[in-house]
Amino acid sequence: MENALNNNSLFYKTMEEYENDIDSAIEDMISKNERIVFALVAEKSGVTNFVVRRYPELRNYILKQIKYYKEIQVINKKIDKACKSLIKQGKSLTFISIINKCKFPIDMAYNNLYIKDKIRSVLINNRL
Repeated sequence: MENALNNNSLFYKTMEEYENDIDSAIEDMISKNERIVFALVAEKSGVTNFVVRRYPELRNYILKQIKYYKEIQVINKKIDKACKSLIKQGKSLTFISIINKCKFPIDMAYNNLYIKDKIRSVLINNRL
């Protein structure tokens, strides 16, 4: 609930609380493989038109977060698909083989901490 009656006055969450709600809503939607669009994210995080009028920067924040999480989703899908393909072909899983299969530029793969951590976690999970 975005508003609560508090001694005959309306109570709005702070900007940071709305940002946390937006992040958790997007992460929840990703975990359930739901479609990520502005209207659904706003609805699930409790951001209404009144809230956007009060905090206009929330609109841009939602759009930035959607873009960020969609990029992460694409990276995850590429890495998972590459691992499955390498395993199916009987090739060994190495950091370089996954990067080459995903067709990531070497500089991007080494400079992007998320990609490195994701590949490391996939390698650890598949070694067991």
